[in-house]
Amino acid sequence: MNIVLFNNDLRISDHQPLTEAARAGEVLPVYVVEPSQWKGTPLSARHFQFVVESLEELSKGIEEKGGELFLAIGKIETVLDKLLDTYDSINLFAHNDSRLMEKIKEWAQQNQQLLFSFGPDLENISVKLFNNRLNSYLKEPIAEVPNRIDVPSKTPDFLFADFKKLNNFRVKGSKIRFGQQGGEMKAIETLDSFLEGRFANYIENQQKPLPSSLSSSRLSAYITWGNISVRYIYQKADEKLQACELEEDKIQLAEFLSKLTARVKICCMKMQHQQMAGVRGIKTDWNEDWFQRWLQGRTGIPIIDAAMRSLEKTGWMNFSLRAMVTSFIANTLLLDEKKPSAALAELYLDYEPAVHDFYIQQQAGMIGRMKIIDPVKVGRQLDPDGTFIRRYIPELSKLPDEYIHEPWLYPAFYQLGYEAPMVDVNKAYKNARLQYQAIRNEGKPGRKKEEGETEQLSFDI
Repeated sequence: MNIVLFNNDLRISDHQPLTEAARAGEVLPVYVVEPSQWKGTPLSARHFQFVVESLEELSKGIEEKGGELFLAIGKIETVLDKLLDTYDSINLFAHNDSRLMEKIKEWAQQNQQLLFSFGPDLENISVKLFNNRLNSYLKEPIAEVPNRIDVPSKTPDFLFADFKKLNNFRVKGSKIRFGQQGGEMKAIETLDSFLEGRFANYIENQQKPLPSSLSSSRLSAYITWGNISVRYIYQKADEKLQACELEEDKIQLAEFLSKLTARVKICCMKMQHQQMAGVRGIKTDWNEDWFQRWLQGRTGIPIIDAAMRSLEKTGWMNFSLRAMVTSFIANTLLLDEKKPSAALAELYLDYEPAVHDFYIQQQAGMIGRMKIIDPVKVGRQLDPDGTFIRRYIPELSKLPDEYIHEPWLYPAFYQLGYEAPMVDVNKAYKNARLQYQAIRNEGKPGRKKEEGETEQLSFDI
């Protein structure tokens, strides 16, 4: 029996495992809700909501081809054991980058069953070979959608197709009403609208909180959960670039493609958690009150609070805001970054472990310099008229522009109903810079960059 194991590749288009399995004969498409992926990890209810939405659309797409998507809840090894008991012999089809691939591969070897994995092998190779393999993969023809998907008449009882049964699987956190909706069609619509015109101000708006929500591609969540393939995006964007008449449009799309391929590279890197000697020494004792106020958007620093409230509500922030809120908690307040990192991961709808870890390490000084950002100064640069702040902090909606980034200077501040700053942000910023400069002056070198590694990358594609 040919079994397609879906995981973070929830689509029909450009899905080579599904295409090849359908060519081989009857197909059993299966998605396994693996507890180890959802319990004790940063994944939360908003991620599960996105996955379920994606699965519902995937199910309809498979049904249109004559097939059916089956679901299972349990350890992947247990599910595969039961499938082997049912069919005596099984062929497994999956993508190389499946988050369950190591478990699937080990089970297949132990049980002497065939595993057909697809996608470029990009891990643990030289930069040159990586670039060659990636470029070759991106230019390969898109995998055709099967004309028909024939499922076997005999299926084991533990598999189910009723999505209501997923309601019994509890995941921490809460769903969101204003986030992006999962599904292949939503992903394709998002790409189409980007290439039809939203990309025109891609570079100019990428740091601006509100404009960037329109002019960035907004594809990151869809890439994370595989509603659309990187290859499909690359080919469509490159096709558009080649057809552009204006040089400025070509520059915008070239920048987008550069970030898209950089994201792939980071997903394949093996990160090492290292910091400059002495950075741990300047960290302060853990302050749970500071952490909770930061997480809830109650620090009293408007740009930080607006960013965290927007993230809670929508599941997305642009790269500049991600850098700022991380720098504030880990570098300005000098708290250990591990708990804030996990909290952010729970909120980012596009949470991709490798990209997230790389980004946190950039800001916390494990890669290159420790990034200490003045939230008031940079806030003025990103949101000069306070439009973003006013959208997410209604307490400040009528505050004059000159006070919007420092409302504590407003004569009637205590009548606004907004939090007083939990720290003197200027003093905290200067203190962090002085302490970091002191350990740099000791002459202890940080980690050297690897070949082909950049010190600062933005993955806000």
